[in-house]
Amino acid sequence: MPVWNKETFDRYYFTNGWEYGIIGKNYRPAFRYNWYGMKSFVKTHVSFYLDLPGFQSVSDVAIVGGGYGWTCEVLSEFGINSVSIDVSPHIINTYNTSEEGDLRSYLIELGFDPDLGDGVVYISPDDPNAGCNPWDYWLRQDGVRTSANILDNDLSTNGQRRSVRQALGNNIDAILTEYALDSSDEGDDTSPLVLAERCEQLRPNPSCSVVHIIVGNAVPGSGLNTKTVSEWSSFLAANGFSDHIVVSG
Repeated sequence: MPVWNKETFDRYYFTNGWEYGIIGKNYRPAFRYNWYGMKSFVKTHVSFYLDLPGFQSVSDVAIVGGGYGWTCEVLSEFGINSVSIDVSPHIINTYNTSEEGDLRSYLIELGFDPDLGDGVVYISPDDPNAGCNPWDYWLRQDGVRTSANILDNDLSTNGQRRSVRQALGNNIDAILTEYALDSSDEGDDTSPLVLAERCEQLRPNPSCSVVHIIVGNAVPGSGLNTKTVSEWSSFLAANGFSDHIVVSG
């Protein structure tokens, strides 16, 4: 499995810091895997998740590979209780810290002044947020990366799986793996089977849906374990997980 540290997240995520562009620059800063850049993406995908099989009446969801838990935050707006389960050292060690230091580094790296004072680069006046301090909408009001419940947990023992159930009030209606099935190294078919088996062990009963979200636009050579939905479905079915659902997100 690749080590999902900060460098790995920076390599696979690229989100614009401004929607409308910058006066005096012909390019926009990139903020990588951060709340500001990902929030609209997450909101769009939560609507997609809620249409998945078995998700219409769920109340408690375990999200495996859920990162900073931004999906959990949006699900809570629909009255759904969820936890984010992740083992990335970058996620676990930074989820209760501010993103400002990272965002400043990205701006400086691309030649922008992170303080945007007089005489430096300004947001385009066409941007509806042009009149406000960019930090007021790049950063969360609570000052940290997430308010979600994040568990540092690889689901490998009964005790770890029990801690997930307890975090959800001893009820799990659905298990969602969020871009985790295909995050193994290209050609590695062992790690995805380990993930599927641990989800199966976490599953309290057959009525609990197990849904694997895969990267929809991943291509061979990306370093990830790229398969189509039908290829993953056939692969899982051949290894005893025929009722696990695979969808492209």
